Amino acid sequence: MYKAYITYWTELIFRRQRIVIQVAVAVFAAVIVATAFWPPTYQSTAQILVRDDRAQLLIAPDISSGANRSNALVSNPVSQEDLNSEIELLTSSHLIGAAVAGVNPPDSERGFTKEFMGGLQSIVSLPSTAYGDLHSTPSVSPRDEWIFKLRQHLDSEAVKRSDVIQVSFRSHDPHWAHEFLTRLMNQYLEFHAQISHDPQAQIFFEHQARQLNSQLQDAEDRLRDFQLKSGISNLPQQNQALINQLAELQLEYKKTAVQLSSARQQVTSLQMLLSKTPQRIENETKSVQNMALAQLKPQIMQLRTERADLLSRYQPSSMKIREIDARLAAAERILQHEDHLEVQERATELNPVWVTLDTNLAAARAAAESLQAGQTDLGDQISKTQEQLATMVGSGVTLTRLQREVQTDNDTYLTYVRKSEEARIAQGLNASRILNVSVSQPPIVPMRPILPIVWVNLLAGALLAVGLGVAAAHWEEQRDPKIYTSTAISEVSGLSTIAVLSEEL
Repeated sequence: MYKAYITYWTELIFRRQRIVIQVAVAVFAAVIVATAFWPPTYQSTAQILVRDDRAQLLIAPDISSGANRSNALVSNPVSQEDLNSEIELLTSSHLIGAAVAGVNPPDSERGFTKEFMGGLQSIVSLPSTAYGDLHSTPSVSPRDEWIFKLRQHLDSEAVKRSDVIQVSFRSHDPHWAHEFLTRLMNQYLEFHAQISHDPQAQIFFEHQARQLNSQLQDAEDRLRDFQLKSGISNLPQQNQALINQLAELQLEYKKTAVQLSSARQQVTSLQMLLSKTPQRIENETKSVQNMALAQLKPQIMQLRTERADLLSRYQPSSMKIREIDARLAAAERILQHEDHLEVQERATELNPVWVTLDTNLAAARAAAESLQAGQTDLGDQISKTQEQLATMVGSGVTLTRLQREVQTDNDTYLTYVRKSEEARIAQGLNASRILNVSVSQPPIVPMRPILPIVWVNLLAGALLAVGLGVAAAHWEEQRDPKIYTSTAISEVSGLSTIAVLSEEL
C-alpha cells in the first residue's frame, strides 16, 4: 500500500507538473522578494552579574561582648527568585521609559520599506483601533506606543547554572540597538542604587537606637537598684554559697544530735552507777571499854548485897525485897542487853568512786546542756539559712527577669546600632555605585544582522514552494472529472483493472 501511495503522488506530480512548477516558482519568487525587502535586524547584547555580597561588611558584629572584634564578609548564594526579580526590573516599562527620556524615536527605516511597513502595520492594527473606538478606550500616546515596542524587542533571561542575566535588544539600526542598551544599563544601575537602599533608613535606625538606648539605661537602673536592695551581686555564687552553708549546718546539726544522744545516755548511765555507789566509806575502826556496863555491874552487886541483908530481916515476899528484886531484874536485863565489854568507834570519808562518778555526771550534764544549746542554735541558723535561700530564690526570679530585660534591650539596641551603621555604609556604597549587580559584559555595536538568515529563508522558501506546488496539483486533480489511475477506478467503481492501454494505441 505504501508503494501504491508513492506511485500515486509521483504520477500526480508528473501529470500536473505544469501547475506544480508555476506555483513553486511563484512562491519561491515571493520568498526571494520578501527576503530582499526584509530590513536587517541587529541585536546588541549585554550581561549582568548578580551578587549578594556587595562588600557588605558587618561593623563590630561582636559589639555585645568583649571578644575579639573582626569584620565578617557575608556572602549568600543568589536564588532564582533574585534573578527573576532582576529580570522583571530590567524589562519594566518604567525603566525603559526612564532610559529613553529626552530621546526621539530613530528613523531606522527609509523609503519604500518604511512606507510598506507603515502600511502593513496600519492594516494589522486596524481591528484593534476599531475596537478601541467602539468602546471608547483611552488612547495611547505615540511615546507610550514606542516604549511598548521597545519592550517587545527587549529580551532578558538568566544564563543556566550561573548568576548572570543576559539582556538583548533587537533593532534595524545597529547603533540605536547599542545606544538603547547602553542607556538601559546605566539607568538600571542608577535605579538599582535607589531601590536597594532607602535614604530614610539611616535616620530611622538612628532614631530607634536613641530610644532603645534610653530604654536600656532605664532597665540597667532598675537592675542596679534591685541588686543594691537585695544584696545580690552574683546570683549563682551566692545561691551556691547558701546551699553549701545550709548543707554544712545540717551536717553539723546531725553530728550534734548524735553527740547529744550519746551525752544523755552517759548521764543516764552515770546516774544509775551513782545511785548504786555509797557516798561515804569507813576508813578506821577502834574498840573502847563500855562505860555504861562498867557502872552497871557495881550497882547490881550492891543491890544483891542489900537484898541479902534485907532477907535476914524481912520475908522474901515483903515489899522491900520485891522492890530490890525488881531493881535487880531490871539491872540484869540491861546488863544482858549490853553484853559487850568493848564498843567500836568508826571514822568515814567520801567515796572516791562516788566523787568521780558525781564529777563525771556533772560534766556529762554540762556537756549535754551545751550540746542541747548548740543544737538549738544550729536549728535557728538552719531556719534562717533556709529563709535566706527561699528569699534568694524569689529574688533570683526577679533578678533573672530584670537581667533578661537588660539583655533583650541591649541586643535590640545593638541590632539597631548595627543596622544604622549598615545603612550608612550602604548609602556610601550606593553613592560610589558599588552595587550587588554589575555589568559584566557591556553592550557592543552589532556588526552582523541576526535576521534575515538568507539561506534559511531560501531553504524554507524552496520547501514551501514544493509543498504548495504539490498541494495545487492535488487540488487540481480533485477538481478534474477524468480518471487517470487504476486506483481511482477501483475507488469509484469497485472493479479491478485488467489492463491499461496507452494513448498511442
